[in-house]
Amino acid sequence: MGVKVKEWKGAWWVFVNHQRHRTARRAGPGPRGKRSAEAAATQISARLMSGDMSVLDPPKPRATAPTFAEIADEWLQKYPALHAVRPSTMANYTSFTNTHLLPFFGTRPVMAITAEIENFIEAKRAPGGSVRRVGKPLADSALRTGLLALRLILQRAVRRKFIPANPIKEVEWRGSQRTDNVDPFTGPELRAVLSAARRLDPEFAPMLHVWMQTGMRAGEVAGLQWGDLDLGVGTALVQRTWSRQQLGPTKTGRVRTVALTHPVADDTIDWRPGSGVEAPAILSALRGSKVRSIDPEAFVFGGGRTARSSMEVHRAWTRVLLAAKVRYRAPEQLRHTFASTMLSRNAPLLYVQEQGGWRSAAVLLRVYARWMPHDLSNERPAATPAQPALLTTPAHGVTHPA
Repeated sequence: MGVKVKEWKGAWWVFVNHQRHRTARRAGPGPRGKRSAEAAATQISARLMSGDMSVLDPPKPRATAPTFAEIADEWLQKYPALHAVRPSTMANYTSFTNTHLLPFFGTRPVMAITAEIENFIEAKRAPGGSVRRVGKPLADSALRTGLLALRLILQRAVRRKFIPANPIKEVEWRGSQRTDNVDPFTGPELRAVLSAARRLDPEFAPMLHVWMQTGMRAGEVAGLQWGDLDLGVGTALVQRTWSRQQLGPTKTGRVRTVALTHPVADDTIDWRPGSGVEAPAILSALRGSKVRSIDPEAFVFGGGRTARSSMEVHRAWTRVLLAAKVRYRAPEQLRHTFASTMLSRNAPLLYVQEQGGWRSAAVLLRVYARWMPHDLSNERPAATPAQPALLTTPAHGVTHPA
């Protein structure tokens, strides 16, 4: 049996040679390292003399609990690679994780944050919880999205066997009830907005006209390309959205074909595409666009392969509303205006759902039921001699005038 203490490469070591088994243990540099090595050599010799051969086994790496930040970083890399998550959704998760979760939980061991989740929620709902709005609480809508990211991060820790169960499932909290801020424009307001837009920004006016007559989401309007339009029929193929300066799928992941000429801004009781005076004018406006491109992938509202940014849209929108002397509402209210107007004119519920791309008719009923006529005894016939009958295109289920 040989147990020796030697200095090697600037540190003191214990070298063991016993029954053709050799191993070495580093004790450290300097006098303290030498004392540690001598003490270890004495202990090793005693254990070997008693028949304990475990000192010859290679040292096992010390298991350390990962921090929340380590699990979160791993999740941010793996989750979008393993799931068909929308880029904008993942961007929201990433932003919330970096802005709120990591500063609060980052350095804590992942198994030690159970008791801190409710403290985190309390801190975010208190004044100062928001990062963007100094001194203000974080909105419950933002917190709700952020807690989804926290749940997914902790679920990864469960799968990695670092924690036995997801602690967020036991957290008690209830945010404020979701409210739909529906404040639609009236017909005269829409006509005033269109008139002002045509005077101030002739290239912006067609975008607003398409928006109000189709009920598209903001990103869907911005993402329209010339190859999506069929101006002969008066339809557009909605198959992408423009958000955060990049293209992605629609919110529901579905592709739909919509009519461009619903008479939402017209002073009429009809809902059918192509009726009214204002509605068909959008086709002429698009045909006469100064920036129309022969490239099918060029954006309809923008410059070539670059769509008009949301900041540009909101600036132009604010100027137009001021010029039109119309009470300010966000441009997204054009979508609410489309739904409420169409339903108030007895447009079929499923048709409105299909055109606007809502996930289900139940959503329309929950949000817009108060605009639906309740006295159906006076409902007009499906078609009259003064109004064209409607055809349905089997490929896309699109309804348009015959």
